Amino acid sequence: MSESANTAGHANTITVTGRGAVNAEPDYFHINVGIEARRDTVKAAYAAATGAVTAIQQRLIDLSVAQDVVGTEALNVHADEQWLEGKTRAVAGYIVTTTLNVMLRYDEGAADIIAAVVDAGGDAVRIHGLRPGVSDLSAAQDAARAVAWADAVRAADMYAALAGRTLGAATAITEVFDQGMVPMARAMSGVDDASLLALPVEAGQSSITATVQVTWQLL
Repeated sequence: MSESANTAGHANTITVTGRGAVNAEPDYFHINVGIEARRDTVKAAYAAATGAVTAIQQRLIDLSVAQDVVGTEALNVHADEQWLEGKTRAVAGYIVTTTLNVMLRYDEGAADIIAAVVDAGGDAVRIHGLRPGVSDLSAAQDAARAVAWADAVRAADMYAALAGRTLGAATAITEVFDQGMVPMARAMSGVDDASLLALPVEAGQSSITATVQVTWQLL
């Protein structure tokens, strides 16, 4: 919490920043699926990456995952350079990487879908993490705003009392809204048995925060 007092002639004011946070249960999450293929030529690496992506997309279709919740976010091609004896650098092959973003709901067999994605993509798959989300933030936002306002009023009342003053009308209100999310997973790679990835995916809680800066007259 931060506060500042401002004096301009006979108009004394106090400005206080209040912060509030409430918990909300996520109902969906984004899974970031990386595909990486290393081959001797660009063409072979690209073909391998394409094959893995195609297999993953087909598996998602088989599992009734809507195509409009699956999107490609990145595509990169670069040389795999290695240092050889004598400190010389040589091209050992080529690497093609791409990233798929898949939006899933917690209640639609998410753990099995993730396991199926890894199984379909094989060693080319890298799960870079899960990012939870809340479909309807309205109620949680309003609750966080109310907590932030109460926090600002409490602090302003305290400082006014310490100064032997009382609060007058609020003359300025500025809101900065922010949504915080709890990290859900670490990256996974090099898994030999994809069936081991059918682990429970729990929604947990997401922290929805709000910040308000209020200026009051001092009486």
